[in-house]
Amino acid sequence: MSAQVVIVGAGPTGLTAAALLARYGIPSTILERHRGVYPLPRAVHLDDEVYRILQAAGAADDFGPHGRPAEGMRLVDARMRVLMRFARSSANGHHGWRESTMFDQPDLERALRGAVSRQQAVTVREGVDVESVVVSGGVATLQVRDERGPDVLTAQFVLGCDGASSVVASAIGQQAYDLRFRQRWLVVDVRCAADLQMWPGVHQVCTGAQASTFMRIGEDRYRWEFRLPDLDTAVGDDVDEAWALRAVRAQLADADTDVEILRTAIYRHAARVARHWQSGPLFVLGDAAHLTPPFIGQGLGAGLRDAMNLAWKLAAVIDGRADERLLRTYESERKPHVVRSVVAATVVGTLMSVRGMPAQTVAHTAMRAVDSVPGAASAGPAFIYPRVGRRRLSLRERARRQNRIVGRTVPQFTSTDEQDTHRRSDEILGCGYVLLVDGHTDAALLRHSRSVGAREMEVGDLGPFAPAMRRWLHTNGARSVLIRPDRVVCAADPIA
Repeated sequence: MSAQVVIVGAGPTGLTAAALLARYGIPSTILERHRGVYPLPRAVHLDDEVYRILQAAGAADDFGPHGRPAEGMRLVDARMRVLMRFARSSANGHHGWRESTMFDQPDLERALRGAVSRQQAVTVREGVDVESVVVSGGVATLQVRDERGPDVLTAQFVLGCDGASSVVASAIGQQAYDLRFRQRWLVVDVRCAADLQMWPGVHQVCTGAQASTFMRIGEDRYRWEFRLPDLDTAVGDDVDEAWALRAVRAQLADADTDVEILRTAIYRHAARVARHWQSGPLFVLGDAAHLTPPFIGQGLGAGLRDAMNLAWKLAAVIDGRADERLLRTYESERKPHVVRSVVAATVVGTLMSVRGMPAQTVAHTAMRAVDSVPGAASAGPAFIYPRVGRRRLSLRERARRQNRIVGRTVPQFTSTDEQDTHRRSDEILGCGYVLLVDGHTDAALLRHSRSVGAREMEVGDLGPFAPAMRRWLHTNGARSVLIRPDRVVCAADPIA
């Protein structure tokens, strides 16, 4: 069997990659070891940029009823006094969706599977073990096994979305940058009919060896996480549910509140980023490329961002609109973002785990000092979202760097009509390159946009979104912008 693109793994990253490729008319085959949606929750948070990716993948509407608005994150001390906060409370963020959403991962996976099922270009094969991947002559050969026995597939490209033990990562080479973060945490998912009157965000309790996390993730669903003793102790991985229940109730205002434990699991948190994300036709995405502690809720989102960055580039190469040099920008563009988010997560995890009262006092004082700085509460995302493509943006682009919006995403605007139907500006921009012009643009940018096959649009063509987009352009000193398929501004014509 031969396929243009084989995706190993049908988790959120693999499903998103398949749905986005189908959007560009590129067929793919997903190989998944397990059958059906994994029924237990794992990831629980996504932000507005990731929601926008779900929109592009065709899953946002199905997912929408299952998400719960959140308001960001607070680092607190043992008495629940705020040390530092990161606000993400807007119902309509830069990307046209609420800034922070809590959810149950099976709901997200069902929405993505629904989006994929509507695409004739995607084939999903479950119950398939990928045993090896070998590249010869630029073609990838996969040795697989299912209930019928062994089989061989060939592919033009292979995307490894198969997690931390990725067979595709093994084929590329598993060297990684290791931040040497090692902690064990117990995750306890519970159901509680009573409203626990919890602040609608994530609480990170900074109490050293007894650090913990808790949050509301659904109408009657909550999660607690407790740090466990270090790996070199005699404490094993057996979970005592009675102990977990006592630990949860100890943090409730009423210890007699009736709670039902849905799941307990022990996770070994690590922080590492693969040195190589590509080798010829092989790519790694998501946990196959990077592992992060969960403390800022960016693990799942990073994988979906990988898919968004790579899908349109693969489509351009497969369709002959770009040569394979474009694919090298996947790692160079995504790695800086991932490294920053992994570092930020390890910093938060370290602050939560500072031991000894003198050291904790110093750390807590420093956090309060940072929190008191105006704008600090909203500064977190600015740190972990560097501009895309510091050295090169894409597709032979010679982007004008004098404008500060180059390398940033164009905002998405929303409107509601008389029938209470919500519309978003990406629906008008479409899925390819767009040259968005307010009046006129210079000849060089026009030639460049035509060389990449950009659709040319006047700002007025955006209808109800035109005034907001025009204000954004003028505020940022631009009269026209060239927007990539992933909504990144790759060139701008500044106002003279």
